[in-house]
Amino acid sequence: MKAVLIPNAIITDIRSKVPTTSGHDEQGGLLLGYRKRGALELTSATFPGRWDRATPTLFKRSARGHRIFALREWLRSGHMIDWIGEWHTHPGGRAWPSSIDLRGWRATTRHTGKTMVFVIFDAGSHYVGLQSPDRRAVRMLRLTDSNGQYSLFA
Repeated sequence: MKAVLIPNAIITDIRSKVPTTSGHDEQGGLLLGYRKRGALELTSATFPGRWDRATPTLFKRSARGHRIFALREWLRSGHMIDWIGEWHTHPGGRAWPSSIDLRGWRATTRHTGKTMVFVIFDAGSHYVGLQSPDRRAVRMLRLTDSNGQYSLFA
């Protein structure tokens, strides 16, 4: 995988969940979409639910609501839409992966056996990274192209 295509509407929806000051709880969810040759294309995201646990420095996603949404999308798409990553916020902090984030991302990609995208949002920016199951380090992606509808990170 070399690139990630994200609809700007998804970025806007997630950004609306990011608190602008510290002291708020982290938010997070799944990223769903298509696995294409050399790219991941996001189509939707899940958002925090009542079963999730959050603190100002932690977001623990419960499988309950997120898994149901992902399964519905998978069925609706004829088994084409896949879990392609996760997002979370760093309220009052920096959009940069912590050591906990990096360990979790490696564990997730080992579990799935697939390359996954991980996005962190802070009040004014975001970090987009790709983690492959066969690599120790995450690869940070940069915005390479954007139009009114999509942003391409590579």
